[in-house]
Amino acid sequence: CKKRAAELRDELLFKQPESTHMGDCPICCLPLSHDPQKSALKVCCCTVICIGCEYTNKRREFEGKFEHKCPFCRHPGPKTHEEAEVNLMRRIEVND
Repeated sequence: CKKRAAELRDELLFKQPESTHMGDCPICCLPLSHDPQKSALKVCCCTVICIGCEYTNKRREFEGKFEHKCPFCRHPGPKTHEEAEVNLMRRIEVND
């Protein structure tokens, strides 16, 4: 009885959440949230990542005093809004 209770507890603790229509984060492979505030669109590669991976990357860059780069493709982040729009239009043109 105790063994089965431990198994059920482990199943509840380590069960992966169901995937959503948003897909999975390409970095940590966890399902993306339905809430758009809990994900980030990277304009350099048009990839949506979870807010946890975005936070972890920003923290790593801050602590290591690194230049800001996309956590997925490692391209430097755009410095201006116009540069971000150019990157986004480039991705649209290649139909990503």
